[in-house]
Amino acid sequence: MTRKLLLALLAVGVLAVPASATEMFEKVGTVGFQFLEIGAGARGTAMGEAMVGAAEGIESLYWNPAGLRFITKPTAIFTYATWPADITHQYFGYAMRPGFIPGVLGISVTSLSMDPMSVRTADVPEGVGVDFQCSDLAVGVTYTRIFTDKFSAGGTMKWVHSSLGDLSVLGVEGLGDYYVEGLLMDFGTLYDTGFRSLKIGLSIQNMGPGATYIEDDVPMPATFKFGVSMRVIDTPGQRVTVAAEFRHPSDTSEKINVGAEYALNEMYFARVGYKMNYDEETFSAGGGARVFVGSLGWVGVDYSYVDFGYLGAVHRVGMTVAF
Repeated sequence: MTRKLLLALLAVGVLAVPASATEMFEKVGTVGFQFLEIGAGARGTAMGEAMVGAAEGIESLYWNPAGLRFITKPTAIFTYATWPADITHQYFGYAMRPGFIPGVLGISVTSLSMDPMSVRTADVPEGVGVDFQCSDLAVGVTYTRIFTDKFSAGGTMKWVHSSLGDLSVLGVEGLGDYYVEGLLMDFGTLYDTGFRSLKIGLSIQNMGPGATYIEDDVPMPATFKFGVSMRVIDTPGQRVTVAAEFRHPSDTSEKINVGAEYALNEMYFARVGYKMNYDEETFSAGGGARVFVGSLGWVGVDYSYVDFGYLGAVHRVGMTVAF
């Protein structure tokens, strides 16, 4: 037990070195499609988003597509999150082993939306009597190949769409129902070392050409992630998994995520996480329950709480069905 805990803490320390030793100019606000960086899934967000090495099952569609290797039954997930400023985030995913090709196929849909707002101008600050609504949408197709019992790799091709709403009432050319679109790709690998359940994950998210907002070209929010996970306790009926992740975004400094999950009979779950070098995000926690329906599959419900400091808290609920 002690040796396992020491190994887990050592992994966290190794990951922390690059972030503390590296300083970079933060390019906040210089990339587009920022909604793609919002975590999807209550399990992962409760564990501090330290998921690239701990991705297992349907949530892997977002965190690391290589983790879909653990899908054995057709599985679907839906999550709903409330964000500051009356913004909502929804995520849907589905994955299965098709049979006609080796591996796992999946699809995912991400949506970020907000309530309508009044169009205001300098001359009419109280509003011109017309509302507009911004929204973001991403649709992805994922394929994961299981090469050995220890190594898998996967990729996701995503179509992304960002709408600024219909602003034609302003009389500015080019602002009628204005939107931008693009194609992006995620890629990830997951390796089970065979040593005390230690897994190593790598992923690159949101790779692709930039987009043009009106007259300005902006790059995509590409992010490189490296992480590890380990089951420090793994006995009949109980499991404790710890995970750590180093993250290198293209628009800000390096970050460290750590998290842990306790499972009782693989039916009841408690999770906790912490983020380092973030402006507001820090502590997270959550839990879940899973009900097995004989040989048909199972249904799970999960919840996560993320502390956003001055911005308040983000609550996320999700349901997963495997059948």
